[in-house]
Amino acid sequence: MLQKTKNPESIKRENRIVKRLNLSKLPFKTSMDNFCGVYIDLIEQLRVSFKYEDDKPGMQWCLKNIKRFKVFLLIFEANELGNEIYKESISNKLPEYSYKTVAQIVDEGITKNLFINLPARLKASHDLKIRNIRPSEDLTVEFINWNIDIITSLAQFVKKQNF
Repeated sequence: MLQKTKNPESIKRENRIVKRLNLSKLPFKTSMDNFCGVYIDLIEQLRVSFKYEDDKPGMQWCLKNIKRFKVFLLIFEANELGNEIYKESISNKLPEYSYKTVAQIVDEGITKNLFINLPARLKASHDLKIRNIRPSEDLTVEFINWNIDIITSLAQFVKKQNF
């Protein structure tokens, strides 16, 4: 059987990376030597949460690239807070992207029935030109269930590690 040994350069690289990690922020104690093995266990546990089958098309679409995900998060947050949000306000909150890029993402999301034009939950708009954007019910359920899956995976990881 072949024994796996790390070459010296890989060991140096790993040590440089681990030294820069904020391990003190973890809710459990682990040594630098032990962290890499523990982290592999965490990745295995979380990997399942990042697989999307055909029954989750909304999350597949939102996670296709970081631009979509950032737009989605702003829309989702505004919806949960009951605030109004529309293309121009999203564009203002994401200055790294042009208005045109944001508008294309929103329009595509609306075409796919992932975003809907619906008044804000709590604040009534006095400007009739504003078309408030909210996530669809299906997308909202997919996103919340995805977060529940991640929390469950993390809880199972912590339980398995006996922290």
